[in-house]
Amino acid sequence: MLRKIQYKLVLFWLNFFFVVPLPFIQTISTGLQGMSANEMLAIYSGVISYAWMLAIVYLSTKPRWLDRLVGLPSIYQLHGILAIAALGLAWLHKIGTHSGGLIKQTGDLSLIILTGLIGYSLLFLASRLISRFSLLSKFKKILEKIFKHEITMLLHKLLLAAVILVFIHVQLIDYIRSITSFMIWFDGLSLLTALSYLRTKVSWYGRKGQAELKLIQNHSLSDRVRELTLGGRQSQQLDLQAGDFVFLSFPRVPKLREPHPFSLVSLPNQSGEFKLTIRDDGNFTNRLQVLRPGTTAKVTGGFGRYQAFIAEHDATASLVMITGGIGATPLFSLIPNNLSHQIYLFYSAHRQTDLLYQQQLIQWTQHANFTGFWQQGRFSDDFVLNRLPHGWQNHTLFLLSGPVSLIHHWEKLLEKAKVDSNNIFKEEFNW
Repeated sequence: MLRKIQYKLVLFWLNFFFVVPLPFIQTISTGLQGMSANEMLAIYSGVISYAWMLAIVYLSTKPRWLDRLVGLPSIYQLHGILAIAALGLAWLHKIGTHSGGLIKQTGDLSLIILTGLIGYSLLFLASRLISRFSLLSKFKKILEKIFKHEITMLLHKLLLAAVILVFIHVQLIDYIRSITSFMIWFDGLSLLTALSYLRTKVSWYGRKGQAELKLIQNHSLSDRVRELTLGGRQSQQLDLQAGDFVFLSFPRVPKLREPHPFSLVSLPNQSGEFKLTIRDDGNFTNRLQVLRPGTTAKVTGGFGRYQAFIAEHDATASLVMITGGIGATPLFSLIPNNLSHQIYLFYSAHRQTDLLYQQQLIQWTQHANFTGFWQQGRFSDDFVLNRLPHGWQNHTLFLLSGPVSLIHHWEKLLEKAKVDSNNIFKEEFNW
């Protein structure tokens, strides 16, 4: 089973890196006879770069079938690496070819946009990398006050402009346009990518995985945490599993129109209502307090692999959940749906008031399969290790969530303890 999981991830990467560009390379090669090796290399570089740009656009639509297969963090990771690789090949294409007029202008402008976007994205969107460097993290926080999330997302959509410019760039090159087999692939895949992107932007009604709901209730759990209850007839269109997160927006409320990810703390009940628990961490979350019951919300999902990860392993394995702060939210929907496993929860928060749903935790402790510990401040390593089930190195699944520092700490500790990496799952929101 574990090998099957790894194969999925390997095939996912191989398909986008090699299979997608392959038809472009094979078909264009028939029209490049007589060219020098350097010219051919430059043209191949440009073709592969464009194929990867199309893949980037498709991945940006957050295909749910891919999320269930490998997880959205893996999709975003490939999205970023493909972008950097596409930029490198685009520059190689630029250096190795010569053109003029509109052909040159469209190519150069696309390259400028792509270079600027990737530089910007590395700073604002590559949180895993930036979080490891304190100076970069501080610089990022300063710039975030200027460049709000909505502006960042809007700038990110300039990728579409870069792709369109490359499409025009190729259409203007006579000898490339004369290669019929290549143009069939080029135009066909460009059209399919465009349709896939447009499909995510229009026709909300009646589509699986998307719903227009109403805000049922909005109340404060603490000075920084709010609980939103959403519901409506369309909630049945959402494909929600325990531990999932959804993308939430409020299309009729200024500054709340850009989708943001939030975890479920409960699955839909018989009335189709479910809850999200959200901490005030920025402009979007800060404005949630002004929302009134009846406000229209758009929800996309579910996304996530918590439940799938558990299902891919032995049904008798114990579950150890180590979490902190608001990172505990997905576990509140996950725990009641997995009490057939022995569950050990270690839940910490900076403040006592930030420990959520303590009455629910107390109720779960009455169940024979649930052992829970929660406190203000981090648990010591020894406290956790001394309370793990017998044989935990080999027959236990570890679910890590919360602050990046907490996740990285326990990843390293479990690695030193010889825990198989396939038995560790994390789902970070700082993509």
